Amino acid sequence: MTIALPPALDHLVERLLSTGRYADEGEVVREALRVLEQQEFDESPALEAAILEGVHSPHTPYDISVLERIRQNACAQA
Repeated sequence: MTIALPPALDHLVERLLSTGRYADEGEVVREALRVLEQQEFDESPALEAAILEGVHSPHTPYDISVLERIRQNACAQA
């Protein structure tokens, strides 16, 4: 397989190779594809929704009652 990269990405590959972390260009591409695959399959719509809900929720102080509610919810879902 032959891959043509724009100059900016070619420089990135060269910079990564210069660190000694990667042995060759193929290793850099394999690592990049592994990370891309992980991002594609690890993204969860439910997780994203929960994060957005938390971001948009008013601040709730964390105390023992919050911890107890979390434990009860976890036990109920198990």
